[in-house]
Amino acid sequence: MKVTTAILLLIITLIYVAPVSAGVIFNNNGLSGGSRWDASERVVFGAGERSLASGLRYSLQGGSYEAYRDFFTWNELPSVNAFTYTVKSAFNVWTSVDPISGLGTDLRFVEDFDTPVQGANYLNGGGINRAGAEIDLLAKNDAYFWNPGNSNLQGETWFSAIGSSVDLTSGTKNYDGSTAIVGADLTLNSNANAVYNLDIFFRLLTHEIGHALGFGDVDVYSANFIDDNYDGSAGSLTNSWASAVNVFNPAASPLSIYNVGNTPQKSGVDILMESYGLGISSMNPANNPNPLSNDDYGIRQFLYPYISVPEPSSVLLLLLSLALIPITRKTHFSNKSYT
Repeated sequence: MKVTTAILLLIITLIYVAPVSAGVIFNNNGLSGGSRWDASERVVFGAGERSLASGLRYSLQGGSYEAYRDFFTWNELPSVNAFTYTVKSAFNVWTSVDPISGLGTDLRFVEDFDTPVQGANYLNGGGINRAGAEIDLLAKNDAYFWNPGNSNLQGETWFSAIGSSVDLTSGTKNYDGSTAIVGADLTLNSNANAVYNLDIFFRLLTHEIGHALGFGDVDVYSANFIDDNYDGSAGSLTNSWASAVNVFNPAASPLSIYNVGNTPQKSGVDILMESYGLGISSMNPANNPNPLSNDDYGIRQFLYPYISVPEPSSVLLLLLSLALIPITRKTHFSNKSYT
């Protein structure tokens, strides 16, 4: 029997403190399992198609970018075009190529305003309704973690996962221990005294989209950090490890679960998936168009492993070199026969 779970991804509040780093996922047993979107088409009763196939569909409360913009208070009202660009950019960041490992991703996002958002309100303003688009973007002045009048710039995200294994983006079928994410509701604080600018809105939304993909807050779930070499030093928190992921069985990667506890705060470790601060610093400012850190890319590769495809020019050179091998050998043997 399929088991349904609703996962609450904790509140995001912009408190500017130095961060810690690593990667966190949900519903895992050590490195095994974990909740992900299915790479193969999946139809869920009462919700419809729910998978990465053809891209993850998202919808906005109000049915348009302009309507969604107008739920929020702004220090300066952005144009519809600027707001549209900001929302799309928050999704597109998660499809970017890792600049260190060179790894891309099979994640794609598609706007679907023909599907109205649904939302839920059964847990003191929170909860998840799997109906609607695969990712629904909502605005609330009364949510699970805030009440009317709250002025914090914050959000909360819930996703629903069913006890059914997924196919990985690398091609592995029925990945052992995995559970399928089948819907996510992403909510931002829309109280009138919560005043946004586009940079903060972008960073907060990008972070919340990470939750909708199955990423946890690295500074909240400090006993469940995935990393390759954490030893308490800043260097072990900032190095790239995405290339170390076993694409066909991430659980077999040379990684470990670390309990960082109250690790002394390290400067220069600015990870997007922090609950407090969102990785904002002088090295990763709020207006950074790509705020993903090495750890963000590492967990993306862990949940959604990508197999790098050689550049066409590299393939051509390889084919040419292979073609030359038998020719060289034939000439060599011919010379010997004439000696």
